[in-house]
Amino acid sequence: MFKKLRELYHEFKPYVRVDLIMYGVMILLIIIYLIVSLFW
Repeated sequence: MFKKLRELYHEFKPYVRVDLIMYGVMILLIIIYLIVSLFW
């Protein structure tokens, strides 16, 4: 089972990385927006 998961992981690695970067950027923007809206 782990071997199959590893194969899947290597297949989808680039897509997963792009998704994580996009989610990270979105979360950062939301946090920045909340901080700015608190101070203004």
